[in-house]
Amino acid sequence: MKKIIALILALATLFCFAGCGKKKANVKLTIINEELGAENYGIAFRSEDKEVCKYIDAAVQELVKNGKYAEIAEKYPDIIDNLLFLNGDSKYEFDKTVDLTKAKKRTFTMGIDPEYKPFSYLDDNGEYAGFDVEVCKAACDILGWDFNVFGVNWDQKLIQLDAKECDCVWSGMTILDSMKKAGYNISAPYYYNTQVLVVAEDSGIESSKDLEGKIVAVQLGTSGETLLNDDLKELKDTFQELVTCESFMKCFTELEGNAVDAVFIDYPVAKNYISGK
Repeated sequence: MKKIIALILALATLFCFAGCGKKKANVKLTIINEELGAENYGIAFRSEDKEVCKYIDAAVQELVKNGKYAEIAEKYPDIIDNLLFLNGDSKYEFDKTVDLTKAKKRTFTMGIDPEYKPFSYLDDNGEYAGFDVEVCKAACDILGWDFNVFGVNWDQKLIQLDAKECDCVWSGMTILDSMKKAGYNISAPYYYNTQVLVVAEDSGIESSKDLEGKIVAVQLGTSGETLLNDDLKELKDTFQELVTCESFMKCFTELEGNAVDAVFIDYPVAKNYISGK
């Protein structure tokens, strides 16, 4: 009987995750056309894993050269225009001495936010999917590494990385100077991102100036939260309240339930969610 109950609970959890990323039909949302912060995404590795970072960087560049990177990107039209390796905006100097054939056999565990579509998420079959996931798997194939995925608590992602629960954090992660100063190895930047506001179409909110006295949601541990507590603190101080949620899905649930007036979030995630994909 216990086994049957456990199976039912597991299936319920699976279907819950599989449904993530789909907006509710009864609430129409829109993105405010105002860029509130610009940043680049990268991959974080522990301080002692400089060579691992170099191998991943080199493998990703091989994917760019052989066309596999573009092939993967075509599946994700919401982000393809801002991929630095495809639009010529990458000025990163790669180590050209890295020999991919010398990578030692290992299991590489990728740390992701499992609710960060289109970069990383659980698909309808309960399998990890997304642009970052596909690129990482393809890079591991080139290196001859076994590929594994670990879902992190985004607010605790660096703690879990340091605890060796995963070998990197690769999931639409913003490159921060504070991480570099702390000794983390950071990959080449691969995506240009901006922070935006998502509101209900009939909210009357047309810009950040209209957020005075409003309740705004942001995901815990994200660059958006950091920005609101730092460079955009004056804006945050005009809010009635800043609500922090464990996932961006929770942020949208709060917005669609009228518990908050706006969500402060990464543009590609907002665009993907609103498109209903």
